[in-house]
Amino acid sequence: MSPLAYAPDPDPSLNVQFIDSLVPQVTAGRYTLTAHQTLTHAGARVDEDGYLDPPATQEVEVRAPRFTVQPDWIHGTYPSPGATGLYDDVLPHITLDRPTLPWERDEATAANGTRLPWLALLVLGEGELPETDPHCLGQTEARTVEQLTGTEDDVVLPAFDQATDPVTDDDKKTVCRTVLVHRSVFHAVAPTEAELPLLTHVRRVNHRHQAPTLTADLIQAGDYAVVVGNRLPRAAGGRYVAHLVSLEGWQKFLPDGTKEAYDGPDQKLRLISLWSWAFETVPDHAPGFAALTEHFVDTEGEQGSALLLRVPPGDRPLSGDDQKEVADRLRDGYLPVSCHTESGRETFAWYRGPLLPRPARPRSDRERRRCAAEALIHLEQYGVFDVSLATAFTAGRGVALADHQFGAALLRLRGKVRRAKDKPAAGARARLEHLVTNGLAGHLGEALRAPARATPDTRPAAVTPVPAAVGAPTGAHLAVRGDDPLVDPQDEDLLLVRNRLLGLRDLAGVPFAHLVPDTRMLPTESLRFFYVDPDWTAMLLDGALSVGLAHSFDLTTDALVFGPDGQAPLPGPAASVTGLLLRSQLVSGWPALEIRPYASPRTTGDDEKPLPVVRREALADDVLLVLIEGVPGRVEIAEPQQGVHFGIDELDEGVVHDPVDDGVIRLRALTGDDIGKEVPDKHFPATPGLRPYLRATGAGAPDTVLSVSRLAAGLKAALPLDHDLTPSEFAIQMINAAQRRTFTTDTATTGDHRNG
Repeated sequence: MSPLAYAPDPDPSLNVQFIDSLVPQVTAGRYTLTAHQTLTHAGARVDEDGYLDPPATQEVEVRAPRFTVQPDWIHGTYPSPGATGLYDDVLPHITLDRPTLPWERDEATAANGTRLPWLALLVLGEGELPETDPHCLGQTEARTVEQLTGTEDDVVLPAFDQATDPVTDDDKKTVCRTVLVHRSVFHAVAPTEAELPLLTHVRRVNHRHQAPTLTADLIQAGDYAVVVGNRLPRAAGGRYVAHLVSLEGWQKFLPDGTKEAYDGPDQKLRLISLWSWAFETVPDHAPGFAALTEHFVDTEGEQGSALLLRVPPGDRPLSGDDQKEVADRLRDGYLPVSCHTESGRETFAWYRGPLLPRPARPRSDRERRRCAAEALIHLEQYGVFDVSLATAFTAGRGVALADHQFGAALLRLRGKVRRAKDKPAAGARARLEHLVTNGLAGHLGEALRAPARATPDTRPAAVTPVPAAVGAPTGAHLAVRGDDPLVDPQDEDLLLVRNRLLGLRDLAGVPFAHLVPDTRMLPTESLRFFYVDPDWTAMLLDGALSVGLAHSFDLTTDALVFGPDGQAPLPGPAASVTGLLLRSQLVSGWPALEIRPYASPRTTGDDEKPLPVVRREALADDVLLVLIEGVPGRVEIAEPQQGVHFGIDELDEGVVHDPVDDGVIRLRALTGDDIGKEVPDKHFPATPGLRPYLRATGAGAPDTVLSVSRLAAGLKAALPLDHDLTPSEFAIQMINAAQRRTFTTDTATTGDHRNG
């Protein structure tokens, strides 16, 4: 790489720096080096003719990319090649691993002496390349450099500078990719000389601040050149192709910024396309990310109470002890449901799924149930049942019966443990007989439901002592020595059953009606937070393990394998499991929507730290379930981090039908510690809409092309600045960063969530 005339030292406090340019001190061309010697004494020259020897000269040539680029110089593009999505608010751009590339050729110099880039990114729509690529599929035409230095009927070829940088014989053999562009189209979409520097800059990424949210566009430390297009795709949708073109020989064809509509001869220009890619934007009139998430805030209720997963309380307050009991149960997430008793009587019962609006008090009764009837809770005071745990048992049994692989593997696994009793290994046999003799089967509930000890390949478990009943075997009796396993640790049946049980505990396969029994709990366009009931999930596993129970020894087997002191214990979460349900267009419109939970500093005693996501799954096109290990103090819902790109934004309120008419540019600080951060409540223009900053075009001409010079002047006045925007400052203002919405949790009270 050539020496750089401008290469500021990196700022260690910044994650990403934007730099105007990285200009080589020596550009492509032919140079003459002259070397000579002089002799001085006491500061005076002593050689009579000025030199000891005749000067030595050497002709040198500095080569730089001219007709092609290497594929490994292309770091990334946005939108990505072949992408289909909502890109009507985006300025396409290309990121180059060779940060000096746009300035390595000295093609033109601005009035202030700044070297202009020799590259530009042209964004062209369907029908604008009728000869080369009418449908914007990314097609180009191959031409040798020799053909480009000749003539072509009715086509203007690039005028290479043969005086300072002649085309060699080897150059003439090079095959280029070219496109044929009408001069009127080129005039409409090409930047002016004054706009070229604003559309090209360098991005410096600091490896000391790499974060998990950085994606391919920012994943490695270093310098990257970025060339940005000046055209927004139409909100009505359509296909587009972006071409990184060489401007060598085309300076006089660039628009001058004063006469935007071209009225000259209809010429065809053959441009060298160094790189190209196609993408498609689709029309969409749905609310954007800001409006959708703002709706959650508008409907959050007092202290965020409406963001809890439960049936909304009625408008009329309930009075009296019985009515208060009803109100309390509704607030706790219960729902009255119809119930048919074994005697045939029809009544109602209370049901609550595993997702609770408040933390549940753990039950001390953790005996294992063998059937759903044993899990019924009779509320004697009111003569009705609580069927929550019985429903959980039935749900677990149903999921297990529907999974034929699980049922078969569970039966085979129990058979293997039973056969281990009859093996010559006296220690294992004696231990099994001792366990059965001492009545282990009647106390397996305690063993199965007690939080498990951590194992090397699982999350750490929170161990809570469980009081042993009279006659129950102690933990020492349950222990299985590592050198005398009942079943091979890598046994396929063991691994399958264990993995299925772990997935079931995370509610995988549980019918949605069991999770959300009433549509009022999760209406359209809603966000709900919850705690997971550990008793419900424990009963779910009881139901799954009830499949194939034929003997008390089967209960013993389950404890020896999956109990807390068993061979393959089911690890419990290190903390309470919480989560959220999202029913919104966000799920389908943003498939890679990011959910970022953070622990509260009050609980960690330190800075916020990310909490692990146990499970994330789209249960329907518009429903997303997220389970979190721990109680978050803050949850961020954010657009996908697709790297830094450029474009225009939307305001928090309202529906954006066309970003050109409704969009804004969120102004960002350019100095101090807040550099790059949005200035609160300040955007440009003051009245949304950027149509006044588009180039004027005639009927059928390319539209939605920004007048970058006019836009930069408007931003300068809005900030305000005492100087014209530099390329790096313009890039900072045009960052179209991913939006996010933050919700905080008051864990000290009821766990209500509210917008931050």
